[in-house]
Amino acid sequence: MKRLQTTALALLFLPTAAMAATSAWVETPGGDVRLVTLPVAADGTVRAMLDIRLHDGWKTYWRDPGGSGIPPSIVVTGANLVSVGFPAPKRLGDAENHYIGYDKPVRLPMTLDKADGAIKATVFLGVCKEICIPVQAELTADASAESFANPLEETAIAGAEARLPGGAEDGFRPLSGQWSADGKTVTVRFEAPANGPLPDVFLSGAPFEFGAAGPVRHDGDALVSDIPVLHRPKVFDLAKNPIQLTLRAGDRTMESPLAIE
Repeated sequence: MKRLQTTALALLFLPTAAMAATSAWVETPGGDVRLVTLPVAADGTVRAMLDIRLHDGWKTYWRDPGGSGIPPSIVVTGANLVSVGFPAPKRLGDAENHYIGYDKPVRLPMTLDKADGAIKATVFLGVCKEICIPVQAELTADASAESFANPLEETAIAGAEARLPGGAEDGFRPLSGQWSADGKTVTVRFEAPANGPLPDVFLSGAPFEFGAAGPVRHDGDALVSDIPVLHRPKVFDLAKNPIQLTLRAGDRTMESPLAIE
């Protein structure tokens, strides 16, 4: 899959004017997007999600696309964007054009706070098939006048949250990370279920960029994979912004900060 800059046909800027807890769908050639929000909770937070309804055969990117494409961008006004969750992705493409993302509809749960009336999300993402199209959409939702959440919207957001990777646990966790001497590779040691398939391995952590993980191999009781570093900033603080290790082993997924020496 080529980078969007070289294959995009057009930039779609598609505003919506819906003023409800769920925005209208913004339709594009490869998929549709909408914003779903719930009323402000007692602690002042707002649960929300970006709903990406991919069409058959189309794909979109993870937060670190693996050197090809661009990650989704979500800029929120009318509230403070605290966090965006990403389900564990898949390795897509081929040996020459490898990238990391999703080939089915995907929902990204969000946590917001300091909401004041309508919430607008300006979204930029790439959807790809034979060609890649960058999509920009403005999505507006307003649940400020609602006292109770719509059950369908609450169920949808709860489902998106449930699909996020679980935390580290015994037998499925990171063990260590090691920079290569030239800083161009990270060797990751981890544990994964012994009775399952060898897991797919992903690293992420802006402003770093990582490539496709190398083959997973056994090293005693641990599993090991080497991951190329495509971009390493000159200055970084991993204590403040740790790199995340994401594993997919069959139906099980895990995500946890990775300590790198």
